[in-house]
Amino acid sequence: MIGYCIRTKRFWVYYFAIRILYLIFAIHIYGKLTQLGDTERYLNASLSSVTDFSFLWNSTKMMDAIGSIMGILGGSNVLTNLPFTILSFFTVKWIIDKYHFRQYINNRLLLFVLSLPNFCIWTDICSKETVGLVFSAILGSFVLDFLSGNYSIKKKHIFAMYLCLIFKPQYAPFIIQGLFVIYVMNRFCRTISRKVLLGLLVIFCNAVLLYLVKDVVNEYANMMYVHFDFDGSSTRDNLWLKDNDFFYEAPRGMFVAFFGPTVSEMMHTPTHLIAGIESCILLMLFLILGSHFFYRLVYQYKLNVTLFFSYFIIITGIALLHYPFGIFNPGSAIRYRTNFLFLFILLFLYLQKTYKHIYNKG
Repeated sequence: MIGYCIRTKRFWVYYFAIRILYLIFAIHIYGKLTQLGDTERYLNASLSSVTDFSFLWNSTKMMDAIGSIMGILGGSNVLTNLPFTILSFFTVKWIIDKYHFRQYINNRLLLFVLSLPNFCIWTDICSKETVGLVFSAILGSFVLDFLSGNYSIKKKHIFAMYLCLIFKPQYAPFIIQGLFVIYVMNRFCRTISRKVLLGLLVIFCNAVLLYLVKDVVNEYANMMYVHFDFDGSSTRDNLWLKDNDFFYEAPRGMFVAFFGPTVSEMMHTPTHLIAGIESCILLMLFLILGSHFFYRLVYQYKLNVTLFFSYFIIITGIALLHYPFGIFNPGSAIRYRTNFLFLFILLFLYLQKTYKHIYNKG
């Protein structure tokens, strides 16, 4: 037990040191190669931003208000961004320790995954992605608690949903649906057939809703490309040239938007190469963590229906709504992915924990 505590402390000391190094790298090197989002703007915002109470429902103004306070120490530098590094560190530490994930995955692999460059850079600075990490971690714990049979709704869950609705409202419906599916399946569906019926019904309702609003989606799809810097070398050609192209391109587009750069883009730009390698590592991690789940499904014909449908709804739904924000620019894809990436990592870590329990009992 003492040895485990020592290893635990060492793990987090290493991780905190890595976070600090990434912060220094982001400010002094990476920030010179590319723009660090709106970090400069937030940390140089006027203190009057705090008195503009529209920050309570506007994500940009909220970041201006927070940044204006931190920026008192001198604009964008290591010191003014340090509180966001600390916030990210303790957010990750809290949830990894809460579910004892370090006991179910190789610690070196876990440390490596939690230290991926783009994930750390964008959540080490004053950015919306840092807030995204916080609410995705708390909402991730909300989902995992439901899966574990704990259905209590706490203040932190309400606060996280509030942040989600301000910063990334498009994620909320699918997280709520996932929670709903877990609760109803566990409490009221006693047979597998009823669980499958409920899961298919929820997916069908989403499909019908998408069909009903397809004209609105097509209209927004036509407007979406204008918001990207099409004069920039990293901006791709418009894929949505005809009505419903958004839907036809969705399967491939969802993957590309999550992955980020294509192979050719990786070969041309060092930052895209790093992002592509990072995405490959993430996909391999998800395969490793989900291997027991997939093995039981393919070779033993056993399926945890609640896990399958809740994961499918949350992951597919969020990936679908990330798709229009990431399909046209690999940099935007990687940056915006950071808002929900930790949620996905938590879901797959929970898979590993769940199925290791099953095999250990067996």
